[in-house]
Amino acid sequence: MKRTRRSSVHTATVLAVVVCAGLCLGAARTSATESPALLRICSNLFGAAVVSESTCVVVGDRGRILITQDGGKAWAPAPSGTRRALAAVCFPGGRDGWTVGQGGTILHSPDGGSTWRRQSSGVDAYLLDVDFSDPRHGFAVGADGVVLATADGGRIWNRCPFQPPETLGEAFNLLAVAVISPEEACIGGDAGRIFRTADHGLTWREVRSPLYDPDTMEGRALYDMACDGSAVYGVGVDGALVVSNDRGRTWTEGRTAFQGPELFCIDMVGGVGLAAGSGGIVLETSDSGSTWRMLPVPDRITRAWLSGLNLMRTPSGRIVGLIAGRNGAIGRFEAGRLTWWKPAGDIDTGTGGAGSW
Repeated sequence: MKRTRRSSVHTATVLAVVVCAGLCLGAARTSATESPALLRICSNLFGAAVVSESTCVVVGDRGRILITQDGGKAWAPAPSGTRRALAAVCFPGGRDGWTVGQGGTILHSPDGGSTWRRQSSGVDAYLLDVDFSDPRHGFAVGADGVVLATADGGRIWNRCPFQPPETLGEAFNLLAVAVISPEEACIGGDAGRIFRTADHGLTWREVRSPLYDPDTMEGRALYDMACDGSAVYGVGVDGALVVSNDRGRTWTEGRTAFQGPELFCIDMVGGVGLAAGSGGIVLETSDSGSTWRMLPVPDRITRAWLSGLNLMRTPSGRIVGLIAGRNGAIGRFEAGRLTWWKPAGDIDTGTGGAGSW
C-alpha cells in the first residue's frame, strides 16, 4: 500500500520531467459552464491519495493541492502556502497526511487534506517521494541521495546517514520509498539499485536488484515502490517490475506482458494492484502481480502520463483507487473499472459509457 525518472545517465531527464511539468499548465480548452474548481484541475498532477471513501487529495505543479470530499463530484483548492511543485502525497490512515516536493518542501495536513502547514526538512534537495507506516513513522527521499526519517509525525525530520556507494557518483537520486513497518523501509532510484533499513534509517544495506548489473554498473531506474503486507513491489524504465516477498530482503524481476511503456507508479492492497505510466497505460492485477491486464482508457488519456496512484480498502471491504497525471487527468478505480473525469467534470469510462464516481 502506498502514496502517492530513468537510469543514471538519464537523471537530468528524470528531474526535468518533474520540474518542467511543475512549471507548465494544462493546455485543455474549457467552456463557459465549467466551475472554477474544475478549471483548476487542468494542471499537471504528480501525486494522489485516497483518504476515505468520499475524500481524495491530488498534488501537483506550483504547489497545487486539490481535495474532493464528495467522492469527486466537486474538487476545490486547498491552500498550500507554496508555489513549489509537489511530487508525492501520502495518507497512512486516519486524517494525517504529508506531501513533499521542490526545495525540500514538506507539508503536513492534520484534517484529511483541507489545511496544510509546512514542516522543516532541513534540506534544499528536491524531495520526490514520501511514505509512512503509521501517523508517526515515515521517510522521505529525493535528489542527491537525500533520505529523511521521522518518528514523531514530522515534528522533527532527521537526515539519515545514507551514503551511496562510490560507483553511484555524487548525483545519485532516490526516486522511491516503501515503508514496511516503523523500522523497515526500502528505497530505490537511479540505475535500479535498492537499499533496505531495519532500524528506522540508522543503517542501510544494499540488496541485489534485478534491474542493476554490477559488472557494467548500469541499470534501469526504479520510479516507484509500494508494499502489501510482507511483499514489496517496484516499477520503472521500460515497464520494469520487481517483486520481493520477504520484506525487501531479496528481489526478483516480474513480468507484466506489456514491455516498453515507462511505469511511473504502483500500489497494491490485498493482492489487488494497479501500475500506471507513460501513454496513459494502466495495468491491473488481482493475484499479487502474477498476471496483469491492461485497462481501457479514453483517447485523451493515452496522450498523458500518469504519475500518481493510491489504493485503499474501505470499511466494507471494497478496494477503491485514485490515479492522477498530466493536464489534470484524474481517474477513479473500483471493481476492476476506471472512471475518468474530463476537465469539464464529465465522466468518461473509456468505453463510451457514463458512470458515477
